[in-house]
Amino acid sequence: VTALEDHDSRVRGIEAGADDFLSKPVRREELIARVKTLRRLHETRKELEARRLAAEVQRKEEIRKAFARYISPRLAERVLRESRGSEEVFRNLSNRAAVVALFADLRGFTRLSETVPVSSIVPMLNQFFTELTAAAHDNEGTVFSMAGDSMLVGFNVPVPQADATGRAVATGRAMIQRFAPIAARWQAQHGLATGIGVGIEAGEVVVGNVGAPSFMSYTIIGDPVNVAARLMQRAEPNEILIGPRASLSLHDVLGGAMPLERRSVSLKGKAEPVEVVSLKVSPA
Repeated sequence: VTALEDHDSRVRGIEAGADDFLSKPVRREELIARVKTLRRLHETRKELEARRLAAEVQRKEEIRKAFARYISPRLAERVLRESRGSEEVFRNLSNRAAVVALFADLRGFTRLSETVPVSSIVPMLNQFFTELTAAAHDNEGTVFSMAGDSMLVGFNVPVPQADATGRAVATGRAMIQRFAPIAARWQAQHGLATGIGVGIEAGEVVVGNVGAPSFMSYTIIGDPVNVAARLMQRAEPNEILIGPRASLSLHDVLGGAMPLERRSVSLKGKAEPVEVVSLKVSPA
């Protein structure tokens, strides 16, 4: 309420943050009408702010759920906490990065699938992938894809991990050991032995959302991924084959705790055989 009623005074009042004001003398009816109008405006602002906050919470929850498909819930929360918005999250996830790639494959399942009812195949694969995903998430690995009966996991992405190679090796061992009881049950029920072959390699890759507008996939592309896939194919059941770049840090990772067997293998796309490290994992 003010005694000033000239135009300049009103402009200064509004610029100072006033929603409304009355000039003296104040009439009761006008005062009540103005107060009612300001209350309605206030309630509208509160409702709009509540909607905005609810939309922001929903957006972050949708991003968190999307990330949870690939990375452990704890890592997903860290990515969201350290990013200002969804645009920044996805922009930061598209880049070149040094990663450790792990491929894991279910051995003998093609033969097994020919002997079991069709209705049992998908539930069996779901059991397999559930254990492998748990092993990856326990070591904060990023699950990039599940195709057929194989899985691709990356480390040092989307956030740096100084011990990425150690996490990859630990994940491979955990995958084999976690799956062992299921493999034993399948063998007892269906009479066929299964196991997991694992390939690991390190190096620089391209990371990003790749695909068509109707379907996108967060993935890694590069030679280390190809090498890990081919090592997986050469691995025996319950064996981890580690490529030459990833094996450079194995001594620090294992500290002599496990005997390392080195051998040369021929890989598709490589002119010369490559030296790899073999780790045989006891399922027990």
